[in-house]
Amino acid sequence: MNRPTLLIAGASGAAATRVLEQAQASDGFNVVGLSRNRPERAGDWVEADLTDATSLAQALSSRRDVTHIVYASRAPHGETGVEDVAANVAMLRNLLDAAEASLPHFAHLHMIHGGKWYGLHLGPFRTPAREDDPRHMPPNFYYDQQDLVAARQLGKSWSWTASRPNFVLDVAPGRARNIASTLGAYAAICRELRVPFDFPGKEGAWTALHEVTDAALLAQGVLWMIQEAGCANRAFNLTNGDAFRWCDLWPFLAQRFDVPPGRPRPMAMRALMADKEPVWERVRQRHGLALPLSQVASWEFADFFLNMDYDVIASMTAMRNAGFTGFVDSWAMFDSQIEGYRAARVLPPVGAFATPGN
Repeated sequence: MNRPTLLIAGASGAAATRVLEQAQASDGFNVVGLSRNRPERAGDWVEADLTDATSLAQALSSRRDVTHIVYASRAPHGETGVEDVAANVAMLRNLLDAAEASLPHFAHLHMIHGGKWYGLHLGPFRTPAREDDPRHMPPNFYYDQQDLVAARQLGKSWSWTASRPNFVLDVAPGRARNIASTLGAYAAICRELRVPFDFPGKEGAWTALHEVTDAALLAQGVLWMIQEAGCANRAFNLTNGDAFRWCDLWPFLAQRFDVPPGRPRPMAMRALMADKEPVWERVRQRHGLALPLSQVASWEFADFFLNMDYDVIASMTAMRNAGFTGFVDSWAMFDSQIEGYRAARVLPPVGAFATPGN
C-alpha cells in the first residue's frame, strides 16, 4: 500500500515549520509543502496562492496523490486581536474546494487554530478553557472556518480535526514575532544601557497564570491527531501541559540573559523601544550578531503577550483522554530556546555585554 501524502498549506510559516520537519523525518507520510513562494532548499513543494482559487485548483490538480492536508495559513494581521474573517475563510474555502474537486483520495483536513478561540485577546475567560465552552461574541475567524469545514464534511468520506495551541514558541531566526527572541533582545538592550530587566506588562499579568506551546510539541500533536481515528471531527487544545507566572519565571529569564531582574513597571514597549535600534546595533556589532532588531523582536507583540492580567489556561483533558501523552517543561523550553538563539548568533552570549567604561 502506498504511503499517504501530506500537504502542508502555509508550510514556511511559524506554526507549520516543525510539522513539516517532523513529517519528513517520519516514515508515515510523503510530504509536500505549499506556499506562495518556494523557500530555498525546500523539498517537494507546490507554489500556489491561497487567495487565487483558479491557480490553487490548477496546482492541486497536479498532486492527485495528496490524502491529508494540514492548514496553517492565515491572512496578514496586527496585534489588535480581531483578524480578517472574510480573508481567512476565503483562503480555506479555496483550498477545500480544490481538494474536493481534484484529490480523489482526500481523507483528512487539519486546521491549526489557537487560544483566541476562547477570546484571550478580548479579556478574561473561564479557565481551564475546554473545547466545548460557549463561544465569545464574534467576530472570530476560527469559528467561521470550523463551521465551514464541519458543514462541508457532513455525509463525506473525509474527516477533519483542529488544534488549539497557545503562543507557539520556536527557535526561528528572522521571525520577530516570538516570545523568546523578543525578551532576549529587550534584555540585551537593558544590559547595554545598564538598567534592570523590568517587567513591562500590567501588574495583574505579573501574577496571572500563563501557558505556551512548544512548536515541536505542536507538530507531534498534529501528526498524532490526523492519524488517530478517535480524533475525527473534533478540536483539541494543545499546549505544553504546564503553567507559569511571570513573577516566578522572570528572575530565571534575567539570570539566563545575565541582567538584573528588575520589577513590574508597566510600559508601552512599542513606544519605549522605538528609538533603541542604535543600542541594538552596538550589541550586534560587538558580538557579530546576524540580524537587525526588526527581525529579532516585535514590540507590538510584547505589548500583547505581557499585558494579559488574567489567567490564560486551556485544559488538556480531551487530548489526554484521546491518548496523547506529549508534554514539555516550559521552563526548560525557554532555557533551550535561549541557547538556540545564541547558537544562531541572534542573541548575544552570556557574560558578553558592555561593562562600565566601555
